[in-house]
Amino acid sequence: MAVTGIGTYASYTNRYGDTQNAGNKTGRTYKNAHEYKNYLTQKYDCLRSRDYSVNINSSLLSEAMGDEKTKQWLEYNLSLIPESIEKLKAAQSARGCKVLSVTDTINGYDSITEEVLVTDEVDPGTEKARKELEERLEKRKAEKKETEERLEKQRAEKQEQEERQYNLKIDGKDVDDLTGKMVELLGTSTSIGVTENGVSAFDALA
Repeated sequence: MAVTGIGTYASYTNRYGDTQNAGNKTGRTYKNAHEYKNYLTQKYDCLRSRDYSVNINSSLLSEAMGDEKTKQWLEYNLSLIPESIEKLKAAQSARGCKVLSVTDTINGYDSITEEVLVTDEVDPGTEKARKELEERLEKRKAEKKETEERLEKQRAEKQEQEERQYNLKIDGKDVDDLTGKMVELLGTSTSIGVTENGVSAFDALA
């Protein structure tokens, strides 16, 4: 089987309008978010599935405990997930692919992220299939390395930029005096160092 890609559908929203099938008021209260999560796990199949993963942001759980509208939205969407994933699998199967994994992350009210890993339906016993798999895995490995190197370069550039930023403090008898001193200071090339007592020192370069 050859890996064909990971699809990420970020921050899509499920508008449930006036439907309240899964979020009717029960009058039930919970001591904490952990207790509420246990209740949801027992009630909704998607939170017990071994075929896919559903993660709920802890802040959203806490919010849902005290806000009926958020609670209804959360539980309504939890009730929809199993059918939604079955439709996704059927659609991929129709195009000759297989869904290997699905992860739904409920970030907050009106924000859900879904990540899907899909493969081609190819006989894994063939030499061609093995070669395709190796090539795609190597490509993904190279892309991951390239991304890590780019992020590391960005971090280094950011750190270098931060190291070049300084707070300048100048005293003057009035605004004109301050302006003149600042213009004079910034108008010449200077090297900025730090003395032992932590005070910035300015040395004019030749």
